Formats: sequence, C-alpha cells, structure tokens
Amino acid sequence: MTNYIKRFSILFFIVSSGLFANEGENLKDDIENEESKDKEVFIEELVEDYEEIPGFFITYRDPKTNKIFLKINQNQLGKEFIYFAHVLDSVVTTGNVRGSYTDKGIFKIEKDFENLRFTRVLTNYVFDEESPLKRSKGANTSDSTFKVIPIKGKNKEKNNFLIDITSLLLSESLTPILPIFSPEDFSPSRFAWGQVSPTKSRVLDVHNYEENTDFEVEYVIESAPSYEYDGEDAADPRNVSVHMRYSFIDMPNNDFEPRIENQSIGYFSDRITNLTSKEITPYEDLISKWHLKKQDPEAKFSKPVKPIVFWIENTTPLELRDYIKEGVLAWNIAFKEAGFIDAIEVKIQPDDAEWDAGDIRYNVLRWTSSPDPLFGGYGPRLSNPRTGEILGADIMLEWIYLTNRINYDSIFNAESSPASCHSSNLIQDGIILAENIQLNDPKIIEQSIKRLALHEVGHTLGLNHNFKGSYLHNNEDVHNPDITSKVGVTASVMEYPAINLAPLGVEQGDYYDTTPGPYDIWAIKYGYTPNLTASDLDEIIAEQNRPEHMFSNDSEDMRSPGRGVDPRAMINDLTNDPITYAAQRIELINYNQANVVSKLSGNVKTFEEYRLALSIFMREYSRSLEVVSRHIGGVYVERYDPKNLNDKMPYSPAPPEEQRRAMGILHKHAFSIEAFPVNPDLLMRAQVERRMFDLYGEHEDPQIHKTILSIQNRVLDHVLSPWTLYRISDTELYGNDYSVNEVMNDLTKSIFTGDKDNKVSSIRRNLQTAYVRRLIDILAQDYYDELATAAAYNSLREIQKIVRRSSSDVSTKSHRKLVSWIIESGLDRAN
Repeated sequence: MTNYIKRFSILFFIVSSGLFANEGENLKDDIENEESKDKEVFIEELVEDYEEIPGFFITYRDPKTNKIFLKINQNQLGKEFIYFAHVLDSVVTTGNVRGSYTDKGIFKIEKDFENLRFTRVLTNYVFDEESPLKRSKGANTSDSTFKVIPIKGKNKEKNNFLIDITSLLLSESLTPILPIFSPEDFSPSRFAWGQVSPTKSRVLDVHNYEENTDFEVEYVIESAPSYEYDGEDAADPRNVSVHMRYSFIDMPNNDFEPRIENQSIGYFSDRITNLTSKEITPYEDLISKWHLKKQDPEAKFSKPVKPIVFWIENTTPLELRDYIKEGVLAWNIAFKEAGFIDAIEVKIQPDDAEWDAGDIRYNVLRWTSSPDPLFGGYGPRLSNPRTGEILGADIMLEWIYLTNRINYDSIFNAESSPASCHSSNLIQDGIILAENIQLNDPKIIEQSIKRLALHEVGHTLGLNHNFKGSYLHNNEDVHNPDITSKVGVTASVMEYPAINLAPLGVEQGDYYDTTPGPYDIWAIKYGYTPNLTASDLDEIIAEQNRPEHMFSNDSEDMRSPGRGVDPRAMINDLTNDPITYAAQRIELINYNQANVVSKLSGNVKTFEEYRLALSIFMREYSRSLEVVSRHIGGVYVERYDPKNLNDKMPYSPAPPEEQRRAMGILHKHAFSIEAFPVNPDLLMRAQVERRMFDLYGEHEDPQIHKTILSIQNRVLDHVLSPWTLYRISDTELYGNDYSVNEVMNDLTKSIFTGDKDNKVSSIRRNLQTAYVRRLIDILAQDYYDELATAAAYNSLREIQKIVRRSSSDVSTKSHRKLVSWIIESGLDRAN
C-alpha cells in the first residue's frame, strides 16, 4: 500500500509539473502575440519586395503572384475620379471589339472601418445652389457601391492605405465583360457564354501617368462545348479572351466652359436634369466638346492654346494617309466660324513610337483588318460626365470596307443598329457600286476616304448623326462639282447619304463630301465659340429654321420599316427630291445590270465578281425603293424654339401629292410587270467561289425570285405597317387626304392589274400571294385599327373578282385558284 502511494505521488508530481510548464508556455505565447499585435507592419515593409509603379495612383505589383496593390492617400478619400473602360482586343461575338468604348462614369473611394469602398456616383441630377431643396439631394436615388476591399496596411501616420485590387480587376465589378442580350435577341440556337474564369484571367500591365492610372487586363471567358459558335475568330470558343484597358483619371480642374444642348443641334451629351427647376423640360444636358481656348481671347480668329491633335496610327496604309489627313484637317473650316485657326492638327505615329494607341493621352486614327468586323468605322469619345469636356477620342477604321469583300448572308437585311456607326459600311457599298458603273475613276477612293475621315472625326468632336443633311441640293445642283466642292454634296458629313452617282445622260460630279457642310459649320459654331452670352447663343440657335440646318438623329430616322415618321430623316437618300433621285438611281441600275456582263468581260478573275455586281445592284435597287416608300404616311417634323416661330408647324403631313407620286414610283419599279428586269446572262455567271466544304448544305444558285420577293416585302413591311396605317388615318385630321382606303386600293391595283396577255409572271405570282396573305393578316391581328381592317377587307373582295378571270395560261390558272382559296379560308379564320 505504501509503495502504491509513493508511486501515485511521484506520478502526480510529474503530471502536475507538466501542466504548470504548459500553462507557463501558453502564457508566454499569449504575451508574445499581444506584443506582435502592437507591433504593426507598415506599408513600407509590406511592399519592400514589390515593383513600385509611380504615378497618379501609386501602384505596386507582386512579381511572384502578379497581384496588384494601390496606395490610397487620405486626400484621395471622398474625392471624385473619372472611370473609363475600353476594349483593346476581342472577338466580335462577345460584342467587345478593338477600340470600343464600353463604359465611363464617376467613382469615389471612402474609408469604412478597415475597408475601402469603391462607389459609382449618380450624375444625372443637379440642384440650384441657393434652393432649400438642395438639402433633399439624394432622395430616392442611389449611388452604386461596386467593390469593398480590406485594408492590407497603413503608413505610420495612418493617412495612406494599401489595398489589393486584383479581385477588382479580374472580376466584372468594374464593367460587364460577358455579352448582355435583350430578351428579343435571345434564341435557343444562340451560343451560350459561360463565365469569366478568375484563374485564367490576368492583369497584363499597369501604365501610370501624372493624371491617370491605367490597367490592362485579359479576361478569359470559359464556356461549355457547343456547335453554335460558327465564327472562325477563336482557336477554341470554350476559352475566349477579352483584353480591356481601364483608366482611373483625375477630375479636371480647369476653366472649361460647359454648354447646354439644344434639340435642333446634334451633339452627344451627358444627361442632367435640374430637380429644382419649374420648367416643363428641366433639362440641362451638357454637350460633349473639347476644351479649346484662344491664345488671344480678344482676337476674332486665334490659334488655340492647346489644339486637338489626332495621330494617324502607323498601321495605316501609306497610300491612304494623305487622304485621311486632308479629311481630318478639313474640319478647320468649321472651327474658323467658331473663331479658331488650326484648331485641329494631324501627326503620323512614328514606327518606333514608345506609346501605343491604347494610351488615352493620344487621340488616334487606327486601322485594323479583322475577319468579321462589327463596324467599318467608329469614332468614340470620352467625356467628363460633370461638364461634357471631351478628354480623349479614337477612331477605328476597318480595312475590309475598302475591299470588295461583303457578307452575302446579310446583304438584303438592311437593319442596322443606331447604337453603332455604319457610315463606312454604306461607303463600301457605294465604292463597289460606283466601280461597277464608273470603272477606274480614282476620285471614288479619294473622296470616300476623305468623307469617312470627316464623318468619324465629327463623332469625336461631339457630333451625332444628322439624317436630314441629304436635303441640301436639288437634283441638278447635286451633280455640279463647282457647287458641291465648295459647300459639300450634303449639308452634313454626319449624314448616311447615297453615293452621288450621276443619272443616265448626266456628267459625273462629286461622289462624296470632302468638306464640312453648312449644318456642320453651324453646329461647331454653336458648340465651340468661346465666351458666348445667352443672347449670343439665342442668335446662333435662331438659324435653326434655315433649310440647310435641318437636323434629325438616329432616334428619329426611318431606316427600318414602321420606324420613325419623317421621310426626310432617312438613310441612303439624296437631294431635296429624293423620290426622283431614287427613281433615277433605279434606272441607272437597270441600265448597268443589262450591260455589266459586256463591261466586265475579259477583266474578271473569278465569277464571284459577277455575283458581287448582282448583289450590289439588287441591294441598291432595294434601298431606293425603301427611300420612296417612306413618303407614304409620312409626317414632316420641325424642331425649333417657339420664339423662332415660322410658317412650319412642328408636325405636318407629307404633301398628299408627294405620297401619291411615291406610290406611282413603287408601282413602276416594285410591283408592275416592268419592275425588276432580269439579265439571264448575269444570272448564269453569278457564281460563288467554292472554298473547301463551305457550300455544304447551301443552295448556291442565285435565287432571284427569293431576292426580289424579299425586296418587295421590305416595301410592304413599311407601307402596311400598323404604325404607318395609324398615321395615315391620324393625319387625315390635319391635312392629309391620301386615305388608308386609297393607299390599299392603289396597292391592290398595282399588284393585281396590268398583266400582259392575262398571264401572270412568276415574279408577280409570288408577290400577289404574299400580298393577299398580308391582307388576311391585317384582318386577323388586333393591333390593326378598324380603318385598316375595313380597307383590307375591301381589297380582298376586289381581288376575288380579279382572280375569277379566265386565262389560257396553266400557271396563271393554278395561281388564281390558290389566291381564291387563301382568301376564302383566310376570311373564315379571321371571323
């Protein structure tokens, strides 16, 4: 027993000693931990192994992990900065293409305990400084916090903060990278994009300057395997790269003079609404314009303190550089009216330049050659949302639009997004058309390049499109180079006009504008003349009633069936009598289509040249008919200040006689037996060149019936649009006497009468059947009003009488039986 007690005592002592020893060690560890907490690691120690990139935001880069850190100082907290994102490179299907400006805004950085919050600031509203309502600023609106980042370290003074922004740059926190489609755009067959891969994406570079810090990032979009991606621009669509460049820019603090937008002058603008104003339209939108100051403020004309400098990128073909330079410098004509001499300068980027076009400090005219470009010319600009001051701009130009390569799949799809600039696409069509008519005229390329440069630079100066600029000349003066070389072919180089081809029997004049038009000069005068008083501005605005100053932008144009109301706001038209001009263009096309085989004979290298000629002729024919069709049911829109009241009302129907004349042209060139003369020699030669197995599943023959019917349907899409028919009836109440009944009667007569020898041609059989189905549709759909429904019913009954006529032609008899059956069965279904 005694031995047992001894052994237990010894064991207890040993265990107790160990426990006390452990307690002592734990206590020692706790003390050391507390001491280590008190011993703070400062920024200088954290970044001692990092690469420092000095500049606007001091930046550090970990050479081992490629993590990016920002050092934010106390003075930068709460301050507003400008944020800007643009695409360095990608594939078209992502919607992000080289040179695209994708996002801009104002953000601020705020300290919240041990975090820094990045917040985008809402800039759409202002308050008068003296109004008590200013105290309600921010009510029922929201800024947007897009990232919260923990503070990694501070300096000893606790006024500098180090944060890791790698996750900010490699995520979509700054800007959406994945394509965003509207519900209307979605279809089950669309390629399904996956997600941005955080492990495959990377920061490529950091550029730091005195007033801005830039980050280049490569995002890799990781997607599931799919057969739906049919492009050839990605090695593997499961992993597609998007290269972005982000700029954090110091807010300018200068004497820039903002200018408020006027609705009759087309500038891009930053939307601002005054929430203390009592006006019915409390808009104070600020136009986008450059900061130009006179060297001599007292002089009528002076050089600017700092001119707008454009650099022609060293990728630009040598043979085009002089034309581009002349086109850009031509804008100095307009700036002279604003009091500036040599406001714009043009320089060539040296081949050994150490800067690249992605640097926002340089305004660059860039050339690329892409496999499937989204646009051929694009002139974006970055403006300060607070003032409208343009801080930088680039121009992207695509080589493909100076070649004969076109996309046949979309050649008769005339839809184009108003969000993009399609001037170069139309110029490309014009070049091809002109070269098939006026072979070997060097003026075609020269004038088209100058015009393209003028147009895209106009965007970078702040101007948006003007689709009424084509109304400058009559049909005689437009072909007189003594006139057009001085004032332009159109009133505005911001227009999308038809290429100016002389009609049969008239000597060729200028193809395109090579100088700013009178509208452009007026717009620059309004936007850029310095130190204008309110009365000075009113005096300039009072010129809005001049015919050469008409203006209408993308939101008002009639390029698509049923869209817009004013036929003067149209693309692919020309002169103040576009109906006659379009009819002359169709006659020119018919003549050249009949003779193109002999003209090209001996000069072609591939039969695809005949295919190209046929396609361009048919597209130009289609565009001419569309121009004519817009006058039916048209309403002229005048935008001016009421104090400048004149004899033009804000809304007035297109003259009824013009509407009837337009219907007559449509009868002759769209619906009658004379329409669409076919050249069999051209059809037999219009062969697409085979490339490997690309013709698999295709029907390569020229499907001329399908092409012609699609053109006729484009016309009917507009004339029989419910919006056009509503407008025809509405305008009967204020001056229009061309009624819905008369319109449909004229269409029916044009489409169903006049067949030679009581024999309906195959082209007309297609048209008649399609037209009858449309009339049935008007009866069946509830979005047509009763006036249109009654007119459609009446036309169907008239057609029934016509198709009862006998004919000895078997095809005609079969066709008329079909039409009769469609009407009877359609009327039964519509009841």
